[in-house]
Amino acid sequence: MIDVSKGTARRLVDIHGWSAAVLGLALYIVVFSGAIVVFSHEIGNWSVSGHKQGEGIAGNIDAKLISLAEQVDEDYLEEVTLFQNSAGELITFFHTHVNNDEGELEEKGTRFVLDPDSLEILSRDDGFREDMPIISSGFLERFYIDLHVRLHAPGVIGLYLTGILGLILFVSAVSGFILHRHLIKDVFLSPRLSTRLMNTRDRHALAGTWGLVFSILLAFTGAFFSFATTLGLPVIAITAFAGDQHLALETIIGIPEAEDDTPKNFVGLEAIITNSQQEDVAGSTPIFIAVQHWGRADSRVITTHGPTAEGSMFFTNHRYDGVTGEYLGEKPGLGNVPSTGSTVIGLIGVLHFGWFAGLLSRIIWLSLGLAMCYVTLTGLQLWVQRREKSDTWQSLSRFISVIGYGLPFSMVTAAVGFLFSYSSSEYDVENWTVTGFLLGVVLSFIVGFVYPVAEQREKLFQKITGLGFISLPIIRLLTSEQSWAEYSHAIAVMSMDISLFITGLILLVLSTGIMRAKRFNVKASVETSATEPAFEAKA
Repeated sequence: MIDVSKGTARRLVDIHGWSAAVLGLALYIVVFSGAIVVFSHEIGNWSVSGHKQGEGIAGNIDAKLISLAEQVDEDYLEEVTLFQNSAGELITFFHTHVNNDEGELEEKGTRFVLDPDSLEILSRDDGFREDMPIISSGFLERFYIDLHVRLHAPGVIGLYLTGILGLILFVSAVSGFILHRHLIKDVFLSPRLSTRLMNTRDRHALAGTWGLVFSILLAFTGAFFSFATTLGLPVIAITAFAGDQHLALETIIGIPEAEDDTPKNFVGLEAIITNSQQEDVAGSTPIFIAVQHWGRADSRVITTHGPTAEGSMFFTNHRYDGVTGEYLGEKPGLGNVPSTGSTVIGLIGVLHFGWFAGLLSRIIWLSLGLAMCYVTLTGLQLWVQRREKSDTWQSLSRFISVIGYGLPFSMVTAAVGFLFSYSSSEYDVENWTVTGFLLGVVLSFIVGFVYPVAEQREKLFQKITGLGFISLPIIRLLTSEQSWAEYSHAIAVMSMDISLFITGLILLVLSTGIMRAKRFNVKASVETSATEPAFEAKA
């Protein structure tokens, strides 16, 4: 051990504790937003008051797609993608792959946004995909997803950040699992009511124990997705393909068939979609379609289908001949033939996003994610409480409140900004959603630094966040100018309204303090204080 003075040792402990706290709060942001975006599609659907009318991707779309193909540059027929966003709009992107100014391979083409009922062109954009303006109807969903995936940091920096945080969580969870002395016992732990401090410790231990395995799964799979393309693909390209990322990607996804650029009429998508809906194929409507080499003899169509209620928990891909419409069989996610690697990749996605049992598994994933957030916050609060006489650590207590309780509040204010701007001017959606989030952050800092007592801050955050949740369904109803009677086709919207209202009421009840234990044993409190050093040493 290095011999240092007491003052230096104290400063090093402060640096150690603060760095751990900052990393813990950053991890909290990723985990909390991740728990919320388990229902990102439903959030997107709710934010625009349900799907627009029309059959969407399963409707009569062939004539419209042929018309659009005649309006774009011939080079952009190299690949055509089609999907339906959470607002119900059809998005089709005619594009090719070229190097941008930085020498990186990127998609360039023409994107159309179509009304699902009339197939009217709502917007057209040309150029590199990354430079195209946002599709306003899906921006709230996209905003929450980007907060989780990259913390809104530019480029691959955000993916590196979330990947590193995922690895930190993985190491912490695995080490915690190994060192946990009473794993089975703590699963059935009953929180004590002798003192508030002991009650918080017990609830912290209970939530942490239940979330250990989930934390390991979530951390590993999340880090994998963050590093797979940003780090994994370049490393594979350098070591096995002389730096050619395009060749590496083709080999991983599947080596393309021999090219034949003989002009041939495209068969259309309607018959292919109908075929893919048969029980012996995919048994569901595609959620994504990719057409390779539109209008050529070597044209191929790949339909992607989500997990089905019949028991399939994986996304599946199915291949068709783009000239004859002949079904060519199922295509694995990796390569051209089924493999262990392809199954493992599919399983990683299932475990990270909670797809394996439909709505039930996603509710469980949301609950466990919020439990992890609770463990993080209570752990930091317990750390600060044991150092209540230090002004330095009490300033950290304010920061914990700002991040821990301010994040949910800021996500609510972002939704408020979206709802008001989407109903009045869709072109301002991005600005007002971001502005709403930033206003929530500023208000959170004001609350955090105006109120010196942690309990006061907590109660106020619960009140304003609860009022925010209750206001969201009211604002959505007022801005959409529709009544509940018109949502018989959009159960997700009604469910979200009810869930938000109930959540808001729960927060308002918690802010009153009536759910807390009314009386703590003074003697037990004194005994707990006497044993505090022993507890801290074990921790």
